[in-house]
Amino acid sequence: MAPSPIVKIVRSSDGNPIYAEAIGDPSKPSMVLVHGFNLSAAALDRLFFDKRLLEDVYMVRFDMRGHGRSGKPVKPEGYISSLFADDYATVVRAFNLKTPIYVGWSYGCTVATDICAKLGPKPFAGLVFMTALPYLGPMLYQVGKPEVLSLLPPITVNDDTTQYNSMKVAFMDTMFTRPEEVDFNLKAALIGQAVLQPPEVTKLILTRTQDPSGLFEAGRQGMPMLILSGGADKQVNNHVVINGMSPYFNNLDLYTIENGGHMPFYEHKDEVVDALLKFVRRVLISA
Repeated sequence: MAPSPIVKIVRSSDGNPIYAEAIGDPSKPSMVLVHGFNLSAAALDRLFFDKRLLEDVYMVRFDMRGHGRSGKPVKPEGYISSLFADDYATVVRAFNLKTPIYVGWSYGCTVATDICAKLGPKPFAGLVFMTALPYLGPMLYQVGKPEVLSLLPPITVNDDTTQYNSMKVAFMDTMFTRPEEVDFNLKAALIGQAVLQPPEVTKLILTRTQDPSGLFEAGRQGMPMLILSGGADKQVNNHVVINGMSPYFNNLDLYTIENGGHMPFYEHKDEVVDALLKFVRRVLISA
């Protein structure tokens, strides 16, 4: 039986509530998991409760601001880059973490850019970009595939409920290589997480600005990075992510799950866990 997580609701620097959980043995090396766009930390259950990971790492996850059970400001100033970094720092303090490994999935990778911009080039022991959007701005339209980019505008407005709902469902289908085979309860849970985010918040999440120079500096200073890609990802152009990061990260591992989709830890969990544990051990040896 999996251990029960410790749940905390912490207040960030602007007072916004952030929902966070930790699981495992806090004496082990720590890993922070950050979920993707429109969803919540619950989308990462298959990693968060994985027995093999729990044997090696203490895991923490949280709902990004604007998502899930965390607060959802409705003005642009609630989504400035420094606040995302403050959210992370608040969670790290709440669980007394010491230089964790950061595992970002999809949009969750953008928060690593916020963190490096505010907290400096060495806030993590290592950095994992899994089916990643590294940062916002023009990069979104280079990384994103046309199929998924076409679904974004309808979910940022609320003038057509039928279209809004159908686009949410279609967006979730792009997570998987074979959506028709995905467990109904999982798909319903993901859609439920997505509808918690109002369309005006979705727009703010997609249009906020970031400066990637701190991320690049982290790479230049030797930050270990793993780019974990899905060879059949319907959302992300993996080569754009690799080409965008490799000039800066000289301590870089690349791993592609040949038939993996955008949510590879669902369809290929064991392979993802293998890659994460291999990276964790490499980081610990080099520390």
